[in-house]
Amino acid sequence: MNQTDQFITFGRLFIGALNNLQEDHPETVFPIIDMLDCVHADPGYHLGIYIEGAPPRIFHGCQQSWFHCYQGIEEPIMRRPYGFDKWEVGDSENMRILRFTFEMFLHLSIDPIPMGAWQAYLICISKTVLPFSGRKYYTKRELIFQREQLKDICSLEVHEIESLYNLETDLSPKVLIDRNKAIVSCCYWSDWGGLFRESVEIAFLGNGKLKIGDFTDENYYKYDWGVRF
Repeated sequence: MNQTDQFITFGRLFIGALNNLQEDHPETVFPIIDMLDCVHADPGYHLGIYIEGAPPRIFHGCQQSWFHCYQGIEEPIMRRPYGFDKWEVGDSENMRILRFTFEMFLHLSIDPIPMGAWQAYLICISKTVLPFSGRKYYTKRELIFQREQLKDICSLEVHEIESLYNLETDLSPKVLIDRNKAIVSCCYWSDWGGLFRESVEIAFLGNGKLKIGDFTDENYYKYDWGVRF
């Protein structure tokens, strides 16, 4: 199995495990944590999933959720992560989530190999694919690893799927490593924008720590299903 196939296989297993999460059953997090074999929590910390309550002004059924590190004996699925309150005043919701995600990596060690970079990327973007994000939430996306997945995008008409299929571009995930830096890129579908390839630079700082750079998008196919709240 080549490296690209390894990324695709892991990505599919990871998304499948996320879709098996049950909010009332914290033990469903453990198979996901076990899969992340390149990710190691520092002594005294644990990796878990945070489930946010549905915002009152958002289409009901939408909830945010993402990975986090926590201390103590809390269950791995939590309603309120350790230390989140300190950012409640003065920051937008997205900024709080972003800051909390990056602080999480202060308490994680990542193997400085391509699969380690791929797993770190998947953790970073987890809030966009976790099932509790809500199907119609603006950040909701479907990761695309192969062209065959385009046939299953339920929001598209037949002729739109044919147009997508005719795109002459590789849709597989990629990790390019040069010394202590990795460029990770992955395609995804969003009903709010279409088909994108997202890229991010990850710097390996030594001792397993990372620095996550800015995320950039290249739009391969523009689409907007037109619904607004």
